[in-house]
Amino acid sequence: MYYPLLRGRQFELIALRDLANATISQGTIAPILEPVKESFNNLNLALNVFRSTSQEAFLIVNPLVGELRGDHDVYLNYLQDNPYPIRRAFHFQNNAPYISEAITTFNLGECMLICPNDVNPDDADFRGLTNLEAIQYIVVEDPGRNRALSRYIRGLGKNFIRLDDLFERQIRNSDFLDIQEHRFSEEHLHYADEGFAGFSDYTALPSYYSDSGSTPRAVVIHLTYPNGDNQIWIRHFTSDTNDSIANVQGKFAEAAAKAVTFCRHRQLHNAAIIELEDYFERQHYPGLGTVKKISIKNHLLVVQEYLSNR
Repeated sequence: MYYPLLRGRQFELIALRDLANATISQGTIAPILEPVKESFNNLNLALNVFRSTSQEAFLIVNPLVGELRGDHDVYLNYLQDNPYPIRRAFHFQNNAPYISEAITTFNLGECMLICPNDVNPDDADFRGLTNLEAIQYIVVEDPGRNRALSRYIRGLGKNFIRLDDLFERQIRNSDFLDIQEHRFSEEHLHYADEGFAGFSDYTALPSYYSDSGSTPRAVVIHLTYPNGDNQIWIRHFTSDTNDSIANVQGKFAEAAAKAVTFCRHRQLHNAAIIELEDYFERQHYPGLGTVKKISIKNHLLVVQEYLSNR
C-alpha cells in the first residue's frame, strides 16, 4: 500500500478527489492528509468524496505546519462532529501524554503515529504509546538512519511504513533547467521484501511547507514515470524565458511543449497526462495550482499502475 503524505491544500485535495471519483486509488493508495487551513471547506469536499467512494485515508490531527499547527483537539472534535470514515494520525514529537489522552477521550482505534528517525526506542513514553492497541500504523521518516528503532517497531507486529523525502527542492524554479532526468524512487519495488507494510513520500512535491506564494520567474512541470526496470524516474520540464515574472502563460506553454513532446515520445499515457495535453493543444493556461495538481495526480497514477499490476 502507498501512503502519500499531502498537505490539505486545494489542489492536493482535488487531485485525490479526481482519483477517488474515478475509483482508481482504492485498494492501493491511502493518503495521509495534513490539514493546513482554518477553513474546512476543501477538506469537507474531499472527505465527502472519500466517504462516497470508500477511499481509505488518514487525517493528521496535530499538524506540524499551517494555520492550526500543534497539539490540540480542533481536528479531533471536527471528526467527532462529522463522522467521516477516516482514521486519525498523530505526529509524535515527545508528546505521548497528549496522544494517549486523545485516544482515550475520543475512543479512537486504528490510529497512525508519524515519527522522526531520532526517536529513542527505549523511551518509556514511546514504548507505552506504541504498545497501545489503538496504534496500528507507525510511519518513520528515513528509517534506515535508526536501526534500533526499526527493530523495535518490527517486533511490535504492527503496520510499519517507511517515509522518504524524495523531491530535491531548488532555490529557484529556473535551477531545474540544469537538472537532468534522474531516478526518483524504487521503494514500491522493495518495501515488502524489506519488511514494511507500506511506503510513503511527499509525491512529486517538496516536504518543505510555505504559506506564502508568489509569481515565479520560471514554470516547471514535474513528471514522474516508470523506466524499463520499473524504477520511478522524474523529469523537470522548465520554461526557457525566465528573466522576469511576466507572461506566465507563455512560460507554461514552453514547459508544456517539452512535457507533451517527451510523454508522446515515451508513450506515457494516463489521466494526468491527457489533461496536460488538452491544455497544451487548446493553448489554455490553467493556473499554477492545476500544474501542481497534474504533477501530483501523475505521480499517484504511476505508483497505482505499478501496484495494481505487479
